[in-house]
Amino acid sequence: MFGSIGFPELMMILIIALLLFGPNKLPDIAKTLGKTIQEFRKAVNEAKASIDEEIKKTGITDVADDLKGINSDIKDLASRGIGLDNDQEKTK
Repeated sequence: MFGSIGFPELMMILIIALLLFGPNKLPDIAKTLGKTIQEFRKAVNEAKASIDEEIKKTGITDVADDLKGINSDIKDLASRGIGLDNDQEKTK
């Protein structure tokens, strides 16, 4: 959850917060911080859901699937050694 913050770093942050705000205000600050993080996550999840809904409406996933198919076709042609130069020489 905290990424690269280890236990010693977390303890140092808590000690500094305790010294700055005191033992009486620290629980209130932690509660407010928790609510803020919860509201932020809720907003992010709503934004993700909205974006996913718009993607489904516009059919962008179909375009992505088509591009993946084209990409696999190109890789297949490249693996067989067939390029545009060979096709152009045949038409001349």
